[in-house]
Order: sequence, then C-alpha cells, then structure tokens
Amino acid sequence: MNFNEHNIPKADIMTLGEVAEYLKLAERTVLRMAHQKKIPCAKVGSQWRFMRSLIDDWLLSQMQVVPQNDIAKLVELDVESVQISRLVTPDYVINDVQPGSKNEVLAQLVRPLADRGVVNNMNEFLEGLIRREETLSTAIGNGVALPHLRDPQHNPIPGPALIVGICREGTDFEAVDAGKTYLFFIVSTDSLTIHLKLMSRLTRMLQHGDLVEELKAAKTANEVITTLIRADYTMNGEQWRESI
Repeated sequence: MNFNEHNIPKADIMTLGEVAEYLKLAERTVLRMAHQKKIPCAKVGSQWRFMRSLIDDWLLSQMQVVPQNDIAKLVELDVESVQISRLVTPDYVINDVQPGSKNEVLAQLVRPLADRGVVNNMNEFLEGLIRREETLSTAIGNGVALPHLRDPQHNPIPGPALIVGICREGTDFEAVDAGKTYLFFIVSTDSLTIHLKLMSRLTRMLQHGDLVEELKAAKTANEVITTLIRADYTMNGEQWRESI
C-alpha cells in the first residue's frame, strides 16, 4: 500500500514508536495490539503504520466518551445489545451492485436511496463517502467494506440505520487483504458515539460463522434481513426459530 497515492498528509501517518508515545504505552504493548487487530493499523512492508485520525476515533470509542446529548439516544437504543437487523429496511438494501471503480460503486450504493427519497442530496453524501475513501480504504478484508462519512453529524439519515450493498461478482475496493469486496455496509447516524459502537458491533457480527457467505448468497432484500436476524440471535446467544 502506498499512502501517498491517497494524498494523506505525512503528519497524519505515525510509526509504532510515535503511536506508543501518543498513547503513553510501551511499544511492545502497541505491537501486540496491532498483531491482535485491536487497534486500527496497516502493515507496509514489514513496518506497522497508523493514521492519527483513525487512532483518535478508536481512542474515543475505547474511552466510551458519551456527549451529554447522546445519553438519551444510547439509553433508548441500547446500543450494546441492539439487533443490527432492526436498522435495515428493504429500501436500504442494494443487492445488485456491479463491479467498478470506488466512485462508481459508491454511486450505486447512494443513487437508489436518492431515487427512493431516503437521501435528499445524493451528490453531497457521495462526495463525503469519496473523501473518506481518499484518506484510507474502508475495505476491512474478508470481502467486506464499511464506507462512512468522516463526521457522522453530516449523515443524511439521522438513523440509526444500516445500508447494505451486495456485489456478487466482487470488486476491487483496495481491501487490506488485497481481496475482492462483496459486501458494503454504511452505518448512518448523526451521533459519533453511536456510530462507533454500531461499527464495533457490526464488525464483531461479521466475524461469526459463515455470515459473509450467507449474505453474498441472499437474493432479495428480505433474505438479507432474515440472514441478519439469524446472526443477531446467534450473536446474542439465543436460538433462532423460523417461526419468529
């Protein structure tokens, strides 16, 4: 990966030693966290590199800093145990994404929402997603990408809501594992705290069993939602029953 290709300011890229100093941790502690994927980072050659902006987001989520005006939302939503499937409606599922450039793929995710009246300003939303990708790809590997705006307060859907896109052929989205990306999830909420918590829960859910393959095989929006419902039950340690 060549960070310069994404026009990232050099000051925003940190080495292992710089991150350790920034977080007031021992280098071996940060190195262990990097190997365990507990901190946002990327390996360039044999060296770990970190983005200050992503570290700041991660640190905020770890400290669980909750702005006063978000407390009521957290209580109402119960983010720690919320069912991800509750955030998806058929209008939020785009199951026919075609391979293409990043901009083309993101446009395919946004345009149907504009056509359905879910998003009022398609161009503004699209440009925000593109700017975030120009900083660093949101494709986390294993066929999954999590596109999002740098500042959740600018999300067109105050939500919380989850937009799901499926590209059955797979497309190059500059994933960290260099593989194709098949699934796209856009978490939309106007709260940074809720955004970080939902992103964390969604990432954990996608690591369960064969969820990625099951979603790739889902042919309709209802099948996508049903698959997510089953995953919610599994993640919460409950037994799924088809009659539910």
